[in-house]
Amino acid sequence: MKRLVSASLAHTRLAVALALLVVLAGCAGGVDAPGSDGSETPEVELVERWTAGTSTIEGNHHAAVAGRVDGEPVVAVPIGGHHGENGCELLVLDGAGETRWREAIPPEACTIHAVADPSLADFLGASGGDSRPELYASTTENAVLGFDPLTGEQLFRYNLSDYGYTRPVVADVIGDDTEELVVTDVDGELSVVRPDGSVVWRRPLNAYSWSAPAVANFDAQGGKEVVVGLGNGTAIAFTPRGGVAWTATVDGSITWTADGNVDDDPARELLVATAAGEVAAIDGASGEVEWSRTVEKFAAVGAPFDGDDDGDIEVYAADESGTLYALSGATGETEWTTTLTDAEVQMTPPPVAGDATGDGVLDLIATTNDGGVLVVDPADGTIRARYDRDAAIYTHATLADTDGDGTQEVYVVYGDGRAVALTVHSSSSS
Repeated sequence: MKRLVSASLAHTRLAVALALLVVLAGCAGGVDAPGSDGSETPEVELVERWTAGTSTIEGNHHAAVAGRVDGEPVVAVPIGGHHGENGCELLVLDGAGETRWREAIPPEACTIHAVADPSLADFLGASGGDSRPELYASTTENAVLGFDPLTGEQLFRYNLSDYGYTRPVVADVIGDDTEELVVTDVDGELSVVRPDGSVVWRRPLNAYSWSAPAVANFDAQGGKEVVVGLGNGTAIAFTPRGGVAWTATVDGSITWTADGNVDDDPARELLVATAAGEVAAIDGASGEVEWSRTVEKFAAVGAPFDGDDDGDIEVYAADESGTLYALSGATGETEWTTTLTDAEVQMTPPPVAGDATGDGVLDLIATTNDGGVLVVDPADGTIRARYDRDAAIYTHATLADTDGDGTQEVYVVYGDGRAVALTVHSSSSS
């Protein structure tokens, strides 16, 4: 039987069962990858640049966001803590890991979920041609807050019906050339909000929501749909004006989602992963489940792309066993698997894709529950580099070119609240 190190460690974006454990315990992409041009892939290593932040709990599981604002690096780290205590905050750092500013969550609202995954997006000034992003995060003060990323000045507030668990999304939902803020709270309410705080539309979802809403032209017919995955195993697509376009049902609580056009039809697919171990692709036009396959429990899915340069899209997923899967986007069949860790772990976050080696080719960056950060070749699953720290990880890495050199850096939030900045160095030249 798997040992639970502590109740707070069970707080992840996983199933209700793990969340209940916490409540009951009283816790308030050198050279192109092989297969692309036949060249040999150089050796790489993950190098630690800095670490920052800390927490009184071991179960932090919300990811950082990073980017550049006015040419300056910004890294925003959500940190949770114990109810009734200080320590919960949104910690905003510069490119050297030094504190720019921090937004403290008061002790009465301090919990492991105090600050959800933040986002950097231009919401307030987009309609006027301003391309400068703001920093947004939902908190246990039952609100989504917007800040100036460099100064910490609060610029926006929208009150939620409950605390926000997921990343706010900025997109022109209704097609009027004005950006909206799309946000869910954990109680299952979806809101589409204007920069002045007025509500375009709001819909009850009648279930918990652990994955961020997706906004895209899913049906490939003009206009954008808002699609959400829910804890009751339902995915719902809303039209730009808030009508229901379709619903779909899968096995188990939807805990991670991604999206992309993974097959040869025009529609964009919603990819879902569930706590029961199902990974599925849902047609964005009809809501039909195009394919579904079962891995081990606590499945997680990341953004799809053509990782082996064969002209077909792969879907990259992980599960409780520490296994990483490359699945055919068209059929869900396994193309390869890689063991990320042999340790006894509780879950595995989804991999993320980006150019961390600076060669113009996408890499996979995977994290493991036992503290590993890995560079994985998306073509065949070869593990090219690994960084380890003696602390758990419950969320995916964040990739961003914060120093403006054209190569993305890697940022990882560990369960103990420590943010680690890594770069991928090649040991041979192309």
